[in-house]
Amino acid sequence: MKVMILGATGATGRLVVNALLQQGHTVIAQVRNTETLNALYPGHGDRLIQLKGTVLSLGDGELSKVIHSVDGIICCLGHNLTMKGMYGAPHMLVTDSLQRIITLTDHNRSQPLKLVLMNSSGVVNHSQNETVPFTQRMVLNLLRVLVPPHLDNERAALYLMQTCTDLPHIEWVTVRPDSLIDSNAVSDYECHPSPIRSAIFNAGKVSRINVANFMGQLMCEPVLWDHWKGKTPVMYNQSSVT
Repeated sequence: MKVMILGATGATGRLVVNALLQQGHTVIAQVRNTETLNALYPGHGDRLIQLKGTVLSLGDGELSKVIHSVDGIICCLGHNLTMKGMYGAPHMLVTDSLQRIITLTDHNRSQPLKLVLMNSSGVVNHSQNETVPFTQRMVLNLLRVLVPPHLDNERAALYLMQTCTDLPHIEWVTVRPDSLIDSNAVSDYECHPSPIRSAIFNAGKVSRINVANFMGQLMCEPVLWDHWKGKTPVMYNQSSVT
């Protein structure tokens, strides 16, 4: 397959790049700096194509051509944990990027574009009738005001659910990992349709490499894709479930 990765040099994005390359797929990596991936993954030749720029900075023609050439897009975009990254423009980085991709996607594609969004377990999917305790709702209300990236995550997930569910040329999955941790190897993990723990007061853990593994498998394994498409699975390391 040929897959575009947004946020390819981030902590999780670079692991997605590696997972897909190891499986023999071609990766178009959206980056601001080409040196990072060159150092991490040398020797992949034409299977690692670095696209310098962002979805919001590329011209319509260039971005449309890339979207048309790929089977799917995995979005690992996030805001840098700095004052500028969290409170500076673009405030709705993830949402605006998704909107631009979907607007420029060819309605006459021979196969639907597969779109995987890495999101957050703190984002509630109301279509799943997910219940949120009063105290957690209060915290989430504060986060929307004080931490703009959380509101961006919410709007991005809602945009996919409301806009793309009935589009024949787009299929999507929103992956909601619980608290992210680092690990050197893939371990046992579980995916659930809705949270089984409080994302605020009793969060579990999931390693970035497990999230990368799952998103790569989603993109490349048709049976797994059909099981989760149009859904918002929540991920945990198995040790956080038991």
